[in-house]
Amino acid sequence: MDKSLFISMNGADNAMHQLQVLSNNLANVNTNGFRADHTFTHKYEVANQGQQTRAYAQLDKTYTNFDPGSIIPTGRELDIAMENNGFIAVQSNTGREGDTRSGGLQVTQDGTLTTSSGQMLIGSAGIINLPPAKKISIAPDGTISALLVGATDMVTIDRIKLVNPDLSQLEKGEDALFYTKTGNPAAQDLNVKVVSGALEGSNVNVIETMTQFIDLSRHYETHTSYMKNIADNTGKSNEILAL
Repeated sequence: MDKSLFISMNGADNAMHQLQVLSNNLANVNTNGFRADHTFTHKYEVANQGQQTRAYAQLDKTYTNFDPGSIIPTGRELDIAMENNGFIAVQSNTGREGDTRSGGLQVTQDGTLTTSSGQMLIGSAGIINLPPAKKISIAPDGTISALLVGATDMVTIDRIKLVNPDLSQLEKGEDALFYTKTGNPAAQDLNVKVVSGALEGSNVNVIETMTQFIDLSRHYETHTSYMKNIADNTGKSNEILAL
């Protein structure tokens, strides 16, 4: 009885964790540059005196799908999308340097260039600050030019730090930014290019994710129903033994 209960509890717990990952993916289906996460399980066999007695489902680590999302033209001068591989270097809210593909940029009241989530963009000499300007343009190599108030010609302000680290050495933080496993900032890659006036959409496949969500929900219900049956059978067995 106890072994069956633990197996069902294990299955329900794994299904719940996977449902949480899928729910987060669905919640970010319209988040620019979002990368979907996936979970996998493998069989963990338990042996007693050399004989297999039962098998549990053991969760593997969560993996990120780095396939690119679709490029959506916007015409907005502060919107950028990655042309191919690569990331935009930003400073997270905790002060660490992280990487993102979310290119919906904004300028704060004090001139700081940030992502839509408030992370500050990193340039050639640190955080990028823009003077008051009537027009801003971003070149494919990340160079920022501006037509300053009172001026007649565009001037170069800074260059966005673009990086292209080894994807196998990246891990996603709770803030959805990517960090190197070593903790060191990724090096600037001069070959990384951006597309101005466009955004990259999320790479979440809605139909596939919803199908997985429904399937896992049924698995969870099966496990919890089995746990209830075990509890009922245990109660009846105790009643018989009490006689």
